[in-house]
Amino acid sequence: MADLLEGFKTIFSGDYPSLLLQGLELTLAVSLSALLVSVVLGTLLGLLRFFRLPLLGVLGNAYVDVVRGIPLIVLLSVVYYGLPTLGLTLPSFPAAVMALGLYSAAYTSEIVRGGLSSVPVGQIEAGRSLGLSRAQAVRHVVLPQAWRVALPALGNEFISLILGSSLASAVTLQELFSQGRYITNATYRQFEVYAVLAVMYFGLTFLLTRVVRWLERRFSRGEALPERRVI
Repeated sequence: MADLLEGFKTIFSGDYPSLLLQGLELTLAVSLSALLVSVVLGTLLGLLRFFRLPLLGVLGNAYVDVVRGIPLIVLLSVVYYGLPTLGLTLPSFPAAVMALGLYSAAYTSEIVRGGLSSVPVGQIEAGRSLGLSRAQAVRHVVLPQAWRVALPALGNEFISLILGSSLASAVTLQELFSQGRYITNATYRQFEVYAVLAVMYFGLTFLLTRVVRWLERRFSRGEALPERRVI
């Protein structure tokens, strides 16, 4: 027990705490950036697949099927190590954001499509009766309702992004897990370091879970929407 306490004391001494905090900041930065890519691309894919647009809908389905069939670590390696052979070299941060965002977008598109399916029939027609175009009705009437329904699942996807960001160490990004490995190599305190990392990841995801639940209650209208298609 004394040796264990000494190990934790070593981790929380010197520059190690600041390295962990720097890694945590970078983890949040890459996760938030990837979430932005995921939401934008995933929403577009969800719309294309939901409305079954010719060719574009097929391409959207193909993208989702391909990306969901590739491990995230492989996609990270392709973006960081594979693209330079095509003449496109990305630093570790944008490479990690691109890979995580592209990967998450495939799952976000499913979430968006499910949210669109929950919107009652006739919402587009109601918007059209108010003078909106079909695109405006989708943007101002349908999508806000779909986002409200999809909020819990989107929160879970963000948490998955944070946990998945630990794989970004494979592309030399100095995020939280990578800093933990550096401290492990410097101190030879594997258990203590990984125990601290586990607590930090848990604390972060626990806080985000509570925020998502608060937002869900905040935007909830207290009624269940029928699961019916818009068209």
